[in-house]
Amino acid sequence: MRPILHPALSRTWRDDATLQVGVTPDLALVVGGLSRPERRLVEAMTGESDLTGLRELAEELGIGRAAADQLTDLLLTAGAVVDGDRLAPAERRDRRRRTGSRRQPGSRRGPDPRRQPDRSSAGLLARAADGGDGVLASRRLARVDVHGAGRVGAQVARLLAAAGVGDVVVLDGEPVRPADVSPGGHSADAVGASRRAALDQLLRSDAAGDGVRDGGGPAFAVLAPTDRTGREEAAELLRLGVPHLLAHVIELTGVVGPLVLPGVSSCLRCHDLHRTGRDPHWPLVLDQAMRRPPPEPACDAALAAVVAGLAATQVLAHLDGFVPAAVDGTMEVTLPSGLPRRRTWTRHPGCGCGWAAGADEVAQWVM
Repeated sequence: MRPILHPALSRTWRDDATLQVGVTPDLALVVGGLSRPERRLVEAMTGESDLTGLRELAEELGIGRAAADQLTDLLLTAGAVVDGDRLAPAERRDRRRRTGSRRQPGSRRGPDPRRQPDRSSAGLLARAADGGDGVLASRRLARVDVHGAGRVGAQVARLLAAAGVGDVVVLDGEPVRPADVSPGGHSADAVGASRRAALDQLLRSDAAGDGVRDGGGPAFAVLAPTDRTGREEAAELLRLGVPHLLAHVIELTGVVGPLVLPGVSSCLRCHDLHRTGRDPHWPLVLDQAMRRPPPEPACDAALAAVVAGLAATQVLAHLDGFVPAAVDGTMEVTLPSGLPRRRTWTRHPGCGCGWAAGADEVAQWVM
């Protein structure tokens, strides 16, 4: 192991004896009472020395070899140190450039540097000693289907590809309309082409060469309906046991959620049943809205970008092993304030989505 103070975190000295790594409350670590030799030891954590070298330095400084292990363990546990031996080749190449050494023949080249900010973010979330390489490797193996590629869905697809998801499949053959054009989604040149075809080249570019297509089924699906409510697709995904998320804009409100874990969390029909309990006319309103959508639906460009960004973070949180905020809930953003709020929606006892009893059974809607 070659300890390096985390390259994605700032390093500051509050005084001669107090180190702070990171700034934000969730990540910042303050280590006080450090002696001058211990400070020297911290400053030597550049990746040039392995643990043996740090132990030898600690012994030379008169604080004992164990001090190197104790300080490294403290910083490693807090996520403030990464292992230089586990970094991607690009980082090792940068270290060689600083030290003047050469790349060994036959060693693989590093990933596209455009992926570095995402890797750093993933590494901070996972408190990973490899700086996030493992998280990105896992994302590269995932397939995410995006149902609907209007203003919201196109941006979700591109964000997921840019974040390292290996296979983003757009399921929308409708033509790109002028109203679909947005800075993070379809370009004006794509108007008239099929939404899927228009996004293919953009997704390949966004993926920075990381795309993996193994022919397997989706690990996740995003429903970003443009002309319908997405309920038919949601029912089918629930039946197939595919985790999925609804993301769309309705009038002046962007809605992200629910994120449905089949058989585990509330589904879209649960939400409809809760709404019906509060408003008995909701099924009638929903049915008419599905059959007769407004002729000129509203979808503010900035609001669509917010919804797409929130949706992408929820998908990535799930793929990375976290419990997203949209599970058993929705996040709603309304203009003009743009302030998100979360609403909780529990499983409804009248919905069949939680009735599967065996491990080989799947949840389903009871219509």
